[in-house]
Amino acid sequence: MEENYILSVEGKQTVNGSSDKIDLKTRAAYMTKNGNRYITYTEYDVNNPKLTSRTTVKVSPDNVVTVMKGGTERHSLILEKGVRHKCEYITSFGIISLGVFTDTVNVDLNDKGGEIKVHYNIDVQSELASSNELIINIKEANKDVSSSSDSTTA
Repeated sequence: MEENYILSVEGKQTVNGSSDKIDLKTRAAYMTKNGNRYITYTEYDVNNPKLTSRTTVKVSPDNVVTVMKGGTERHSLILEKGVRHKCEYITSFGIISLGVFTDTVNVDLNDKGGEIKVHYNIDVQSELASSNELIINIKEANKDVSSSSDSTTA
């Protein structure tokens, strides 16, 4: 799959009033298949750039967003407005089971790209663990772009 789109991902997580923000900009593949839209890209480990994982974001026609991450720490995160889904994160330390309740999903995608905005809460054993925002922008690439990521604590 040709990575001829520019992807920017902004993630914000708030835990007990303290926020972390992650920004990622990279090349991605973008396609439509059977009515679903797919964004696929490679993530590089900040501490060991030789370690990579492949991430796919699937958006169904009814605006259910599914984030599927491969690699050593795998997960599938289902973001559906007004619905709580169970999610299992497979890590090097074992499996972590989480609840994910999505407050809002706003999808504005077309064949040239667009934007996805999602707000969701993660809970562990029904106790709020974090409040999260995810903003994904995808657009056709006009020229070469290098991958970058940044993580900050507020």
